[in-house]
Amino acid sequence: MGILVTIHEWGHYAVARFFNIKVVDFSIGFGKAIFSFKRGETNFKVAMIPLGGFVKFLDERDGTSVMNPKEDYSRAFNRQSVFVRFAVVIAGPLVNLIFAWMIFSLIYFSGVSGVKPVFAKATDSSPLSIMAGNIQEPRQITNINDKKVNTWREVEQQVLLSLINKSPLITVTTKSFLDSSRVNKFEISLTNLDINSPKQNRIRELGFVPDLPTLPAVLGNISPNSPANKSGFIVGDKILAVDGVAIKSWSSFVKLVRKSPNKLLQVKFYRKEIIGTTSLIISSREYASQEIGYFGASVFFDEQVYQPYRSKSNYSFVDSIKLGYEHGFDMVKMTLVMLKRMVIGEVDVSNLSGPISIADYSGKALQLGWVSFLSLLGLLSLSLGVLNLLPIPVLDGGNLVLYIVEIVKGTPLKARYEVFLQQFGVLLIFSLTFFAIFNDVVRISNG
Repeated sequence: MGILVTIHEWGHYAVARFFNIKVVDFSIGFGKAIFSFKRGETNFKVAMIPLGGFVKFLDERDGTSVMNPKEDYSRAFNRQSVFVRFAVVIAGPLVNLIFAWMIFSLIYFSGVSGVKPVFAKATDSSPLSIMAGNIQEPRQITNINDKKVNTWREVEQQVLLSLINKSPLITVTTKSFLDSSRVNKFEISLTNLDINSPKQNRIRELGFVPDLPTLPAVLGNISPNSPANKSGFIVGDKILAVDGVAIKSWSSFVKLVRKSPNKLLQVKFYRKEIIGTTSLIISSREYASQEIGYFGASVFFDEQVYQPYRSKSNYSFVDSIKLGYEHGFDMVKMTLVMLKRMVIGEVDVSNLSGPISIADYSGKALQLGWVSFLSLLGLLSLSLGVLNLLPIPVLDGGNLVLYIVEIVKGTPLKARYEVFLQQFGVLLIFSLTFFAIFNDVVRISNG
């Protein structure tokens, strides 16, 4: 947030300096300064409360300028034309929106990777099974609502966008994973999806069962002191059978082990052209309030097996700029529609997140890699820009509304009315912040 607030305030600062307005303070955070320095005529500081920031201009209305009669009042913010003040105020949110656009474009330019949206079957009685009929072969989703998708993540984004826009259906275009010339197009109902259930697996609810290659039961890492380790298994061993039951895949081996806590099993395996058999007792662990069997080995991951299912899209600089803009536009539209639906009560306000959730998501995004972190940074920058443009007193959007009123009337709003609106805005923002933090605490305490 410090990065985004700095960028936002820099927007105000840069335009103010362009119009030769004196900038007194540039603060990241509120309250007492924990670090500060002066450069030129501006005092730069980092303050203790990290919930935003501000740029303070020379302004005769704050009551401090009378203490310095030698001040050049022509550089005061309040003496600028309404159009100059409008430009200074709108610069902050616009810089955040432009920064988000740059981030999204950078991600596209660096290459977007993920898992191809391939499915081989539909769950019974699901919207997909009803509309697509009997699926005979693996199929890959190529378009959602005529928009190209390359990964399951892009499919999820398009489904969510349709859900937010209250679309009752999505149009899905698929091609055969084995023969791209065989194309199908059909519609799927979204009526079984609930926008107020963030944990709902929307892809599964629609009936899609993602298809991945079958991994053979070859052992990867062996956990120390596990049944596998104590029985002498090593990396590369291939499980052939358990108690005489043939093992054809890693998933079938996992299912059998999980159903056998504390049981003696006879395991047949292949190792370096030799077939061996050993007996071992599967230990147990508790998972989801149930006792399951524990073997103590992971699967050997063969990258070549997964390669056909991986998607890596590289874009030119021009295409990246265009795609970054389109993605940003979709996110702005999604944010505004969600806010509107929250206000009128169509969407649960529990979807509102605060600084604790942002910190949590940021930490998780950093662990997943720089692309995930940049994606979150771009989304937060875009949200900061959009929210600051809302017509709420105290926010930039509220000030812009006052300037529009001034342009229409020819004179500014009376001071007492402006003070009242500012006080109302402060109360509203503090209330929303408190509510968002309350949501964060409830969300974390509920896991």
